[in-house]
Amino acid sequence: MLTLLSLVLAAEAGSPLLDYQRARADLESRRIELATDLKKHPAQVRQQARAALLAYFENSAFPAWKGTTWNFYGTTITPREGTIACGYYVTTVLEQAGFHLQRVRLAQQASAYVVSTLARGTRVEWIRPAGNAEAVEEIRHRFGDGLFVIGFDYHVGFLRLEGERAAFCHSSFIDPGSVTCEDPVPSGAFVSRTYVVADALNDQVLEDWLLGRTIPSQLPKKPRRD
Repeated sequence: MLTLLSLVLAAEAGSPLLDYQRARADLESRRIELATDLKKHPAQVRQQARAALLAYFENSAFPAWKGTTWNFYGTTITPREGTIACGYYVTTVLEQAGFHLQRVRLAQQASAYVVSTLARGTRVEWIRPAGNAEAVEEIRHRFGDGLFVIGFDYHVGFLRLEGERAAFCHSSFIDPGSVTCEDPVPSGAFVSRTYVVADALNDQVLEDWLLGRTIPSQLPKKPRRD
């Protein structure tokens, strides 16, 4: 929850934070509206839900969080206040979009578990390309346009692909040291030996969002004690 002081300061500063809150409220209203028709028109409703979420992320969530300072232990839930780690950025953005997930516990896992959780049983691709440009092209070849969650060797973030456009949105541990959306090809943070990729808006997770269902976390198995 945002504090009353945060909302007052946002209003005095031109209300970017209030704009974000309004966008979240509008998205929630749209979710409720779409959910009523899910059983009658599932394919159409999922398509509309995907479009609504993409618009929200691109026009509201990603811009709102841009510039929030990165820190390995950062856990803020308020854009541009405090600090945020890469895993917390992914889970917080999703939670504030209305996805019911274990924000804290999931953010503390290795990136592959974040990806497999959001995949919700749909395909997860493990890619080992020669470099950033090849990684982007391989993801585009395998998935097409969309919003993807990507796990790296030591990082996690979102990749938005639309035609020839590519945007890597993440809490960057290198320059600029904050949340940013950037071209993934020259990005030092996009470098990895292995890329673990899933569609962040696959049909299963969209239905979870529409119906307000909890997304179960995929976590490391505890060793057996015989």
